[in-house]
This record gives sequence, structure tokens and C-alpha cells, in this order.
Amino acid sequence: MLDKDLIITQLSFASAEEAIRFGGKLLFERGYVKECYIESVLERERIFPTGLPTEPVSIAIPHTNSDCVIKSSMCMMVLDEPLKFSQMGDADIPVMAKIIIMLAVSSAEGHLEFLSNLLTILSEKTLLERISHAHSKDEIYELMLASGECFKI
Repeated sequence: MLDKDLIITQLSFASAEEAIRFGGKLLFERGYVKECYIESVLERERIFPTGLPTEPVSIAIPHTNSDCVIKSSMCMMVLDEPLKFSQMGDADIPVMAKIIIMLAVSSAEGHLEFLSNLLTILSEKTLLERISHAHSKDEIYELMLASGECFKI
């Protein structure tokens, strides 16, 4: 599920849409998603935002349904400066996300289970802080693998 080449650090974007397009392009180029993935994620984000005000670092988990996914994976982007997303459950509340995790889950049944596992793992404040201060994709990869079986390919 976790591809080290889809962990990117020290990124800056002008907008959440730009970040989603970047991550979606990486997932597409590596063969995890179909061409429809990016637009589908953007549309879903407008209707059902994914910003989460987790502590000490806010995250966003843009994703879409399994129709646009070939093989399950995720793209994790750790930003230099947080980006404005809308809060999950209340689009009127902004969330300044420093970590963006773009999900690509190939089965509708596995989607909720994986999202639940991911949120449980990322509710650990220490882990989020360590990810946000990590200096390399290797460091983040090891942190994530140590945190949950669901990330192992």
C-alpha cells in the first residue's frame, strides 16, 4: 500500500488544487490510478472536504471512489508551508494542512476500513510531529511501516 516513491517532502504549492493535481499525477504515472482520478478527487473535495484539524499538525486526505483506482496505494506529501483545505464535516471551517495523504483504494469495501485504520494511526500526536519534521522519504516510510500493518505492500 505504501510506495516509498510516493512520499515527497519539502513541497510548496499555491493551492490545495495544485497539490491534489501533483499527487494525482504521481499516482497516475506509477500506474495506481486511472486518468479520471484527479478530476474525481477534486470534485469530491468540493462536495466532501477532507481537511482534519489533527494535533499538532493538520492533515488532508483527498480521495475518491474506487472506480478511478487500478491498485491501492497512497501519496504522502509533507509541505514546507500548510495549505488551506476545508474541514471534513464542515466546509466553512478552514484547515491549514501540512501533510496531504492522497488515497487510492481499489475496493469500495476496503475503503472505509483503510481510512479508519489510517485515522487511528494518525491520531498519534508524536507520529504526526515526527512525520512533519522528517528529513527524508526514507524516514517517513519507516515511521509509517512501524505504525501499521495496513501500509505494507
